[in-house]
Amino acid sequence: MRLPKEELMKNWLDRVPSTTRDWLHLITAAALIWLVVNALPNAAGGVMAFLGALSPFAGGIVLAYVLDIPTRFYAEKLCRGKRGPAIVLAYLSFLAVVAALVGLVVPQLFQSIATFANALPGYLENATVTLEGLMADVNVDASITQKLTEFVENSGDTIQEFIKNSMPAVAGAAGQAAGQVLNFVVALAASIYLLAEKEPLLRACRALLRALFPPRAAASVLSVFQLANRTFSSYIGGQLLDALLVGCETFVAMLILRLNYAPMIAVLVAVTNIIPIAGPYIGAVPSALLLLLSGEPLQAVIFCILILVIQQIDGNFIAPRILGGATGISGLWVLVAIIVGGGMFGIAGMVIGVPVMAVFAALLKQAVGAGLTARGLDPETGGETPLPDHDPD
Repeated sequence: MRLPKEELMKNWLDRVPSTTRDWLHLITAAALIWLVVNALPNAAGGVMAFLGALSPFAGGIVLAYVLDIPTRFYAEKLCRGKRGPAIVLAYLSFLAVVAALVGLVVPQLFQSIATFANALPGYLENATVTLEGLMADVNVDASITQKLTEFVENSGDTIQEFIKNSMPAVAGAAGQAAGQVLNFVVALAASIYLLAEKEPLLRACRALLRALFPPRAAASVLSVFQLANRTFSSYIGGQLLDALLVGCETFVAMLILRLNYAPMIAVLVAVTNIIPIAGPYIGAVPSALLLLLSGEPLQAVIFCILILVIQQIDGNFIAPRILGGATGISGLWVLVAIIVGGGMFGIAGMVIGVPVMAVFAALLKQAVGAGLTARGLDPETGGETPLPDHDPD
């Protein structure tokens, strides 16, 4: 009579090595374990390298998902339901935005750095004269005045030395950015294939789910994916529209107030506005610093006041109307989603934290509603009243 496999394994493990064959088995098992343990770091490195190689394709998936929103819009409004021309229009719009970003931001950034470097000696000279006059007015000891004056004068050399030493780092960052161009091209190509083959891919995914899971489980999984897709699409579309409006408002207001670098700063504020709540302020900090370094401190102050006003108008009136039905969660949970998402995944977590939280909230609401209904309680009242009886007519 043959023993079960579990019993054979137990008997084998309980044996004490007594023969040469037993010792050979034991030594071979120990050697294999040692090889596996020593190979784990290399295997982990190989896995990470493999995932790194796949990162452009992950970017392509994200890009295809985002560009599917304007593709659907163009197909419905301009292309009579044809996805091919709509995809072309979506990518032309995307490339135009990228070209505008590069064309506006990079030249003005280098211009501001050059302006600041050229004006730095004048700033330091004015600061020295002002400091000496102030010290003379309050009768400060001459030695203290001399030390402060030397400190201000030496600050210019320190800043210039810092800028000089930073050039290799800037060049290295530029080289890395150039290296990312290939990844961007791969992601762009992958997104084009994904958008063009959207319907066949979705049919294949649905067929795979139905093949792997029972019908009820497959239907539940598809329902969750459909809910997530609706939430993310509504949220991303609303955020992009709101960012466009904020950018236009900033640009027009800066032109009216005759502030410098209006195109670049408007684009920067619009892009960072995609991050909920904190986005406009994140974009305002480097923008105000840019105005300050260009020798316009008053413009920096005016710009900070302008951004505060625009954010109040957008946050209280415009954004709620655009995003009102997109998430369905309160402001408290939006803040929690941003903080938790940002703490775990950085800026990307801040962007996707809100729709992820909205999906979980919707699923929880469905589960609670189903539980209350199963107990004969009305979900609309939070289970405080029973469901009304429906008598058949």
